Amino acid sequence: MSDLQAVTGQLYIVDGVMQTVDVTSAVPGILVQPPPNRAHRSRSHDFLFAHLTLSGNAEETAVLAQDLLDLISQKFYSTSGSLTAALRSAMMAANQTLLQRNLTSKEAVREGGLTCIVLRQDELFTLQAGETLALLGHNFGIERLPPRQPDHITPLGRTSGLDIRYAHHRLQSGDLLLLADPRLSHLPTDDFNEALVDTDIESGLDALIDIVADESARLLMIEFNDDSLLDLPDVVTPRPREGQLVAPTPQPRRSPEAAPTPAAPSERRPQPVRDGRPAPAKDNIRTLPAIDRQQVEHTARRAGSQAALGLSTFTAWLAELLTRLRPPRPAQPLPDEEPTSLAWPVAIAVLIPILIAVVVSGVYLERGRVQRLSEIRAEMSQLISLADGAGEDALQARQYYTDALTLAVEAETEVRPGDETVAQLRAIARERLDVLDDVTRLSARPFFEFSEGTALTHVVLRDGFNGGIFILDKGNGLVYEYETDDTYLNPLTLEPQARVFNGQAVGTQVAGSVIDMFWRPAGNAVSRDGLAMLDSSGALLTYQPNLDSTFAVPLDLASEWQAPIAVATFDERLYILDIGAQLIWKYFPNGDDFTANADDRAIAFTEDPDLEQVIDFDIFSQDGGLVLLYRDGRIRYYDTRSGRLEWDESDLLTNGLQTALVAPTSVEIVGRGLNASIFIADPGSGRIVQVSRPIGQVLAQYRATGPNGEELFSQITDFAIAETPLRVFVTTGQTLYLAVQE
Repeated sequence: MSDLQAVTGQLYIVDGVMQTVDVTSAVPGILVQPPPNRAHRSRSHDFLFAHLTLSGNAEETAVLAQDLLDLISQKFYSTSGSLTAALRSAMMAANQTLLQRNLTSKEAVREGGLTCIVLRQDELFTLQAGETLALLGHNFGIERLPPRQPDHITPLGRTSGLDIRYAHHRLQSGDLLLLADPRLSHLPTDDFNEALVDTDIESGLDALIDIVADESARLLMIEFNDDSLLDLPDVVTPRPREGQLVAPTPQPRRSPEAAPTPAAPSERRPQPVRDGRPAPAKDNIRTLPAIDRQQVEHTARRAGSQAALGLSTFTAWLAELLTRLRPPRPAQPLPDEEPTSLAWPVAIAVLIPILIAVVVSGVYLERGRVQRLSEIRAEMSQLISLADGAGEDALQARQYYTDALTLAVEAETEVRPGDETVAQLRAIARERLDVLDDVTRLSARPFFEFSEGTALTHVVLRDGFNGGIFILDKGNGLVYEYETDDTYLNPLTLEPQARVFNGQAVGTQVAGSVIDMFWRPAGNAVSRDGLAMLDSSGALLTYQPNLDSTFAVPLDLASEWQAPIAVATFDERLYILDIGAQLIWKYFPNGDDFTANADDRAIAFTEDPDLEQVIDFDIFSQDGGLVLLYRDGRIRYYDTRSGRLEWDESDLLTNGLQTALVAPTSVEIVGRGLNASIFIADPGSGRIVQVSRPIGQVLAQYRATGPNGEELFSQITDFAIAETPLRVFVTTGQTLYLAVQE
């Protein structure tokens, strides 16, 4: 990794007339700032460039723009932590200051666009807010930042929230960067080729004068170069061409508005002398000094001496410790002195190499983690930039965003959990992928966390106006009831209560392992509703909350079951999916009991439904429509009365599903009548997909962010839906979550 130097040049053109930029004047709204002497140590190698555009006349807003740039510089160089976090914090502070001024001042409201660039060695970090224009020229072409204007732009100074766009680049020597007014955004990118591609900064500035022509613009051009032997000026000033009008830069009058306190004069670095003349020393025309080799050598010697001093201190401490443990002995031992013991010296001799090895190993491991974290940040930024520049290629953009999110998972689980920069980049990639996939983002929080060793597999909501949630812990063989109000949002008890457990005596039955469960409403055959549970022993258990009682009903032909995995109901009948026998068993109600009909034992299909691969199913309570969900991502919707296939996954892909189901786990039909829809949980893609029941039209797709920023639906084992407003209850391992739309 090589350090690049920056050579800057500025242009200020008003209606085609170039304004002079000298020691006594500067281009309003442009900042070029090397790290000041008192910068935080984490900012000591960060060079800051900024371009601020405010609404209104540039002469009238020059003082306000300079005050905001001083605030950004002071805030950035005094903030610790990651580079992007510090720069974001500085931009937010400037936005808040401008917003406060707009709300309290009687002067004209000012809004704007801001581009902030930080150079660190050979890396370029870009943050933009509002309407902006930046162009990065390489030897092969020009990259526009942002690649395309967002659909919605929030200008600086309008709201307390700020939509910040990020970009990251690895620079090559000879790259050129142009920061310009957004009023030039209408110019095609190719028009800047002569100024930014395969040229130098002096020629580029001359070309920019022709490109701007009769328009107005404030331009900052930066050339990145690693040739420290060249005696290049820190500031390049274009010479006006023969016959071109040149006007002095108008000096703005300082307004009486309160402004942020600029950095102290003592923090300004002295300006280098080039070609026998000093570079401009005005506060808002800052230059990047060349590397002082003598200073570098002095710093290296100082670091070496400090390391030697630290080592000698450690040696002195170790010698003192040995002296205390084993004081010096006289030349002649006393008559009554005990024999010499070598236990302590031997123990210390053994422990010291071990401790040194542990410390050295820890240092190398931490260094490796830091390096990998830096690589992940850079790779994520690059992938997001590539995705943003993919244009109409949605498939390629989706892959870039997905790869960025994969790197975020690596950083969170293997490198350094909770890194702020990774979290910000993950949020950006996630938000843009949601837009690309037409996904609605939900926010999730733990509703109740069970003890270690719990394995939650099913969740059911109590139907009606009483509320209540039932959860199956298949790992411990327990069925819980969590009493709530009718919104399901407010628990009425401190914790869920166990209602059924393995080995429980229920009438003449002994409860075995619960396979699946559903809410069974009251009807003609049964007078009270309750939670119905399919038991592996061949019975249907029913818990009735109103009576706080449980009863069991043995089921006919249970001895013929091979691998039952799910149960559903329609018209008070009972349907059991048996993937071993490749049948959906059918039972008819008879009071509290169920009976099997020898002539109608299972659902008949017109073609083989491949039930062996089915992972879950459900039946619509009003017309018997049957949905089958397959472990490989297939889905089928049948008319149970005729056994005819109505639609399948191919219809979903033509009716709004942009990404096929990857590894679904459960399906549920929710609602009544024409408002009924099918919800499908697909942890493989981290989604819950909502589909219209009769025609297979995709209505919505949902993803949820967990409390630690994780994709919650990637861990889902089961879910239950309450509508209007949408509430999604999700089980993942040992936690019950609630996901709602913010």
